[in-house]
Amino acid sequence: MATSTETDASRFEYETFAPAGETCPACMRPVKTLERCRRGTLTKPGGPDVVVYRHMDCDNPQALKQGRRQ
Repeated sequence: MATSTETDASRFEYETFAPAGETCPACMRPVKTLERCRRGTLTKPGGPDVVVYRHMDCDNPQALKQGRRQ
């Protein structure tokens, strides 16, 4: 079994579509239905990992500053 030192939890698993009602943890804006996003997990102290969906442009913070996402 892989330990936390052997894995990079900040990486995303794959590109997908988020279920309705998801919020991007990077920008705290809703992820629209049928909007491409990245699926990943966040580790909660004292609890199970939480699945998160992040906008494609939120992977690159510079894209937000350049106004590519609206």
